[in-house]
Amino acid sequence: DIRLLSAGKPAQHTIEVERDLDKADGMIHLLFNDVQLLKDGRHLQAEQMYRRVYRLHERLVNLRSDYNLRLKPSISTASHVSITHISQKPVQRVRPELDEVTLRYAQDLIDTAEWGIDLPSVESQLGSHRGLHQTIEDFKAKIERARADE
Repeated sequence: DIRLLSAGKPAQHTIEVERDLDKADGMIHLLFNDVQLLKDGRHLQAEQMYRRVYRLHERLVNLRSDYNLRLKPSISTASHVSITHISQKPVQRVRPELDEVTLRYAQDLIDTAEWGIDLPSVESQLGSHRGLHQTIEDFKAKIERARADE
């Protein structure tokens, strides 16, 4: 689909791609839970495994954002004019649509999260939440670096 979109043609497999991205997200979510259990058990390589799962999650978020940005028409003429006016203000946003996609993705994660009814499931969800929180904190740092570079 990305090749089709790059060529200016409409995407053909959006439902399948979104389903696969959601499935991959679910698997990564389970990996975060497993890694959190290893960290709680003080496994020697737990931190290394956490970093690997985190990088995998970051790649998935980037893929999802890239796909969503390419799926939607990037900017219509009317919105391009309004963004041009906004960019003349002191605070500039390099890619406002990326912020929107990322926030929508984070909101989807929050909306679909299941909270357990017993201690082990709540602890598992807490581990997942910590991973999501770290992702958000890292994204916040990237935003702050981008603003500082402007």
